[in-house]
Amino acid sequence: MNNTDSKKAVRHTVLAKLRSIPGHIRHQYSATLRAQLSDLLSVPSPLTVGIYIPMQHEVDLLPLLTEYPQHRYAAPRCLPGRQLIFHHIRDIQQDTIPGAHGIPAPREELPAVEPNEFDILIIPGVAFAHEGLRLGYGGGYYDRYIPRCTHARLVALAFREQMLSTLPTDEHDITIPHIIHL
Repeated sequence: MNNTDSKKAVRHTVLAKLRSIPGHIRHQYSATLRAQLSDLLSVPSPLTVGIYIPMQHEVDLLPLLTEYPQHRYAAPRCLPGRQLIFHHIRDIQQDTIPGAHGIPAPREELPAVEPNEFDILIIPGVAFAHEGLRLGYGGGYYDRYIPRCTHARLVALAFREQMLSTLPTDEHDITIPHIIHL
């Protein structure tokens, strides 16, 4: 099996496990993982934090907007060429519209946040390995974006179902130095 096929197989298996987690359990797990961010976010000075707007099976980051209101949050919008642009968001209901792949995205008219402005960038993924390896959804959006975030602390939050002992990787795959998991 080649690397592309191996990645597809891992995605399929892990996504099936994630989708089988009952909603109330996923809610509890998300709250536990967000609480583990407190060392990074419980600071008086405002930070610029990149988050993602979660799909149903992902860790819910949206309560961070009210749990740590002193910070400036930005969420991604997909652009042609598998590129990302982040926009400042305050209110998920008012600041987003349906975006690519059915994922809510920030409104285009909201202020953009440049990659070098991030203090913390929370990265989504399908699966992770303890040494920082990350398997995304296959579009390469974050693998293209992360190198531009020269000052950001890269962080991922993962349910136990997403943590694997090893992952198939390619040269272009970015490692995440700080993975918080159950």
